[in-house]
Amino acid sequence: MSGRCIRGLAGAVWLLSSTGLPASAAPALDARAPGTSTTRGFIRVADDDRDIIRLLPPGAGGSAVQQPPSQPDLPVPPSGGGAVPGDNLRLNGQSLQLPIAFQPAPGNASASYVGVRLDGVSDPATSAALGLSQERGVFVVDTTPGAPAAEAGLRFGDFVTALDGTPVTDTTAFVEAIKTRKPGSQGTLTVWRVGDDGTDYLQALRQLADRGSTPAMMFLARLYTNGTGVTRDGAEAVSWYKKAALAGSTNGMLLYGDALASGQGTAKDLNEAQRWIRKSADAGNVAAVFRLGRMFRDGEGVTRDPLEAVNLFKKAAESNYAPAMVAVGLMFEGGGGLEADNFQAVQWYKKAADAGDAEGMAALGTMYSTGRGVEKNYATAAAWYTEGAKRGQLLAVHNLAVLYDKGLGVPRDPQMAASYVYHALEMRYQFTYQQMMQNSRAWTRDFRKALQQRLAQGGYYTGSFDGAFGRTTYDALNAMVQPK
Repeated sequence: MSGRCIRGLAGAVWLLSSTGLPASAAPALDARAPGTSTTRGFIRVADDDRDIIRLLPPGAGGSAVQQPPSQPDLPVPPSGGGAVPGDNLRLNGQSLQLPIAFQPAPGNASASYVGVRLDGVSDPATSAALGLSQERGVFVVDTTPGAPAAEAGLRFGDFVTALDGTPVTDTTAFVEAIKTRKPGSQGTLTVWRVGDDGTDYLQALRQLADRGSTPAMMFLARLYTNGTGVTRDGAEAVSWYKKAALAGSTNGMLLYGDALASGQGTAKDLNEAQRWIRKSADAGNVAAVFRLGRMFRDGEGVTRDPLEAVNLFKKAAESNYAPAMVAVGLMFEGGGGLEADNFQAVQWYKKAADAGDAEGMAALGTMYSTGRGVEKNYATAAAWYTEGAKRGQLLAVHNLAVLYDKGLGVPRDPQMAASYVYHALEMRYQFTYQQMMQNSRAWTRDFRKALQQRLAQGGYYTGSFDGAFGRTTYDALNAMVQPK
């Protein structure tokens, strides 16, 4: 198995030195803030592009494809709305130097393995409240017993700030640093640990929150939302979002409103949800402006109004909020009640892609691969899919596999296609799983053989490499994708 995928709050994190994907196109692993994964429907496009799919906004129809649970379906920018009383409070801690030995990965002696589950903190206010001297950090969720990280002494609540003196500011940087190490080699982790060995981390956070620190309130809510170091508890999470909202945090207002809108962890109340989300938007929180636009787009507690929705999306986009740019593109593509205008959709996707947004890159790639709003160009599509795949966007990963399998815009390479599909499956991407289970004959036999080989390398498949998908192959796919 060339990579072990484990899920942190911010998404999946690869912890081995080899992902099994081409080095130039290996997905980045923590490219977006927590809470950015969404559930969307899918539709087919043209018969000759039957495996290249398009995103639709939530509620637009099609079969739901559920991503692994993370934060609420809502991108939230760092900080939001100016200073709030209590935000200058911070936890005390200590900086530690922890030796670590990089072990060979089980089943892959050439890959380094550390065995840790991570989350990224990208909000400077939260980082300050947790005592970090830098604006971003990598948070340890848990470790695998007996693995190098556990043996080094890493534990829940630690922040990895450097590896051998090289700063680590996000999970991607940490994974990339691990990739440079050879199995069997030694390294030193610089770790920020809140309090001392006798201090309960969660108790320290609660004390800070009780003193009025809204970042601490928001971080506690996040832990309870995702069940990180605590039992997952939606009601407890919502209570902390509400406390942060009442204390003046515009992100607290936004996420409390979003919880009220969904009824997760609290009674559903769309009127109250709109009030809190609008209050956050009026205070200048660009993500709340975007969320309010979604309410008007979908008729969520308000009269459906596509024009008001697109105006709100554009307002958020003017603040360089890339998810809003993608939302405008989707509406012009025909997913939100406006007259379809693929040319404008392409322009908005391009804005998002140029801003580094992986969803925009995947959407733009699909426009080029299907020839909508632009002249069909598989090479350009492949280039955008590659950029999206580097950032972990699974639609881009899947569609790039299609192009490599068929030799569209890139040299035909079934092995490469199988590597991308294997990665999507390891991330439990349901569309790819459905395609392999229900539509495998649309893919070449060479690809199917290569995928069987990859499944065997991962320890899932014991049959022959004949490209004939039968019970043994389907059992392997199920074992890989279905929850353990």
